[in-house]
Amino acid sequence: MEKYNVIKIAKLLDKIFKAGFNTEKEILLINLEDLQKIPGISGTDIKILVDLKKAIKSKKLIAFFSGIEEGNEENGKTRI
Repeated sequence: MEKYNVIKIAKLLDKIFKAGFNTEKEILLINLEDLQKIPGISGTDIKILVDLKKAIKSKKLIAFFSGIEEGNEENGKTRI
């Protein structure tokens, strides 16, 4: 995962919430047909969504939002 601008993440979340995907389970179930129905979805949004789904599955949402992942030898943190 890489670090994304929090504003871009918030805009994506707003789009998917407005499209009716309001829970982690619903977000994990978003497929290509669903993406076609979401107005204004961009390639960058899709990339963020893929990484968001990975973060939800691995229960690492804070690491996703911060762009920092635990486990690096340097100060115990790794940039994502």
